[in-house]
Amino acid sequence: MSLTTAKDTLTEFRKLKNEPGLAIVIAAITLITTYFVLWPILKVVSVPSLADFGKLITVSRWTDAALNSLFMTVISTISCTFVAFIFAYTISRLNVPLKGLFRFITILPIVSPPFIVALSYILLFGRQGIISKHILGVSIDVYGWHGLWLVQTINFFPFAYVVIYSVLKTSSTNLEYAAYNLGATRWQVFKDIFFPLCRPGVAGGALIAAMNILADFGNPMIIGGNFSLLPTEAYLQMSGWNDLNSAAMLSTTLLVPAMALFIMNRKWVGKRSYVTVTGKETSLKPYPVPRYVKWILFSFCSFVTIVVLAVYSVLFYGAFTKTWGYDWTLTLNNLDYVFVKGKEIINSLKFALFSSLGAAFLGIILAYIVQRKQIGINRFLDFLTILPGAVPGIFLGLGFAMAFNGKPLELTGTSTIMVLALMFWNLPTCYSASLAGFQQIGNSLEEASTNLGAGSFRTFKNILLPLLRGPFMSSVITSFLRSITCLSVIVFIYAASTSVGTVSILGLVGNGEWGRASAFTVVLISIAFAVLAISKLIFKDKDESLNM
Repeated sequence: MSLTTAKDTLTEFRKLKNEPGLAIVIAAITLITTYFVLWPILKVVSVPSLADFGKLITVSRWTDAALNSLFMTVISTISCTFVAFIFAYTISRLNVPLKGLFRFITILPIVSPPFIVALSYILLFGRQGIISKHILGVSIDVYGWHGLWLVQTINFFPFAYVVIYSVLKTSSTNLEYAAYNLGATRWQVFKDIFFPLCRPGVAGGALIAAMNILADFGNPMIIGGNFSLLPTEAYLQMSGWNDLNSAAMLSTTLLVPAMALFIMNRKWVGKRSYVTVTGKETSLKPYPVPRYVKWILFSFCSFVTIVVLAVYSVLFYGAFTKTWGYDWTLTLNNLDYVFVKGKEIINSLKFALFSSLGAAFLGIILAYIVQRKQIGINRFLDFLTILPGAVPGIFLGLGFAMAFNGKPLELTGTSTIMVLALMFWNLPTCYSASLAGFQQIGNSLEEASTNLGAGSFRTFKNILLPLLRGPFMSSVITSFLRSITCLSVIVFIYAASTSVGTVSILGLVGNGEWGRASAFTVVLISIAFAVLAISKLIFKDKDESLNM
């Protein structure tokens, strides 16, 4: 620890002595996060022995799965971040039509179970696909890494978009105008000013996308074919062979690349300054780009939009057909099952709402502590908060089932364990969005508030929270939409009284009842967007992230 850092830490501790309430909050938040993040993970990690880890080298299929996971994480993260950045830039900076449709597209993949959407890709582009065979007359093999790459890119780029967009929309254009006035070219402004200021959003968005890709097991199982990955192998060991040791070993192996991603993310962002919000308003509009650039970006977004709409059109149409993919005769019979499972719909809404609010509040508080309070454990809290995103959802849920199945905190079969599991699963997403927001707010605002006699709590409530309204609302929305269609986290912790809609969808998929599964998915998507519209009316938010 450097002398300057030590002095800063000592200064912060002295401030905490003058604000015992803040000290208690920091201590409580630290203990709660440590307990509910580390304890479930340690329960899973402690299961396999050294002999179990040795199988990762001796079993060739598992060695290939590890290499395949790294390969898919790299290429899918790059493509997700690329697509997300173009969408975020186009929506936040360009004057183009169809922005409302583009925003809709960035939300749609989040609100649907990925294993259902993967089937739509197969029906569209498979060997018997609607587009590939019946329209284009060609035979395409969508199974394998290339099909998985396409599916993961479309499914996970919205998670990167949320973080990147929240940074782009608050970035000041003053520096760009100053650079242009000094004679800088467009490429120089983009390379030396615009993109470096977007670094927290790009890095945070890429990290969230990479964590989701690394832990994804639904898409690889449906469309991966013989291209095995660590999450699918671990899931099969549990569900097929009931081999807890091997499953825990394979899932623990995922923590190694996850930690590497975390370190790379933090080194890339580094300790540079990204402050663009200093208390001075700016009314300057984004500097206009050449017409050909604007329409190229618009065309790219339009192409991605068409692909996504085609996928979901098949899903929605299949919900009202007799036999999904074969007999397209229209019927309403598939909705009967949905109405019978009304309690599961209510549970889905309840758990998603409470967990998203909890994750957003906890995320913004942790981001405040890490970014603003040099208390000596900032790096530990930073790593701890991101860690749930590095654990496959199904094994984070398994960790909760193992950790809270007895004393001192027995939560098995309760609604509380469902909410807590979903809440800490969403914590990395909320934390990354809030952290990127804090990195753009100058310390001068807090210093001015403190000099006027306001304490940390009042400054946080009256100064910082209003400036972070966009990232906070984006966090709540994203977490809610993820939770309402989540399956992996809750598959081992739900009880009969706490079952949710995605559990029924999984059962329908297993039984080959694709029509009913599609109908259930359509209902969940419709409810998610209805709640989104209601929240927009309640908060009367002018933020574009809520506009459809």
